[in-house]
Amino acid sequence: MKTSYSQSKYRARRYRGERTLGGCLVYAGDGLLDKHLMVHSVSPGGFDWGPDAAPERACQLAIALLASTLGVEVAIDDYHLFAENFIRRELSGDEWSIRLQDLRESSLREQYLHRDYPENTAPQPDDVDIKTVDLDSITYADELALVRRYDEVLWKKGDTRGNLHRLQEIRLGNRDPAAESLSKQWLSTHGRLTSAAAKRAIADEFETMGDFAAWACYATTLRTVDHVGESTEESIRRLRPTIIRWFGGEEYIPRYDDDQETLLSEAETGDDEEQTGATGDSSASASG
Repeated sequence: MKTSYSQSKYRARRYRGERTLGGCLVYAGDGLLDKHLMVHSVSPGGFDWGPDAAPERACQLAIALLASTLGVEVAIDDYHLFAENFIRRELSGDEWSIRLQDLRESSLREQYLHRDYPENTAPQPDDVDIKTVDLDSITYADELALVRRYDEVLWKKGDTRGNLHRLQEIRLGNRDPAAESLSKQWLSTHGRLTSAAAKRAIADEFETMGDFAAWACYATTLRTVDHVGESTEESIRRLRPTIIRWFGGEEYIPRYDDDQETLLSEAETGDDEEQTGATGDSSASASG
């Protein structure tokens, strides 16, 4: 299932319902409205409306109408409100008709958001686990819950479902982002480094993403690399959230061995001790 959800193929200027001997039919324009089971499956059997409607069938109609007019996220978050306070309360009789622009009216949204509502059965972030979920069979409700749970460590560029697959592979130990090569292109696209000389120097200095990320996140100073000055260092430091998402979590970034800075500190300490010792000797001589 592709993660991109196009509303245009489901959207119509007018939606209408018709209760017949064969069941409850809902039209989007001239065609039947899709049940949108790929968004969240509450009632695979179909739609219903009015005060006597089964709650799950009213919920499926709410999901279908909201997803096609206001988007998947609104449908997942608000379908239970819309079903109880609009589908079951406002749509009465065997036939009804409503325009797209009416469904988008803020006054309608306010009308159904403030009332009592049943439970939202869409999965919540705590209900999903990237290590155990089957990403090839999940609904958009599952996907939204995963995105919300792993928001701080999920790569944001490109296709969401593909990024979830990537995170899953990392978390299961089937992919090691630290072993992937570092390129000037990655630094340009994600690091937004303006200095071509700095990009070349960094790409020459670090062969893998692991080497680069460890240095960028944990090195005491970044100016030990040629052409990395104050502004470039600040730009690289700001990359930290992006790097964490690339690795799928900070725990997957290798630690940096700050040998150079440690040796520098020891050398400075040694110099100080020698100077202190020399001062002590001369003082002893003077007092002698």
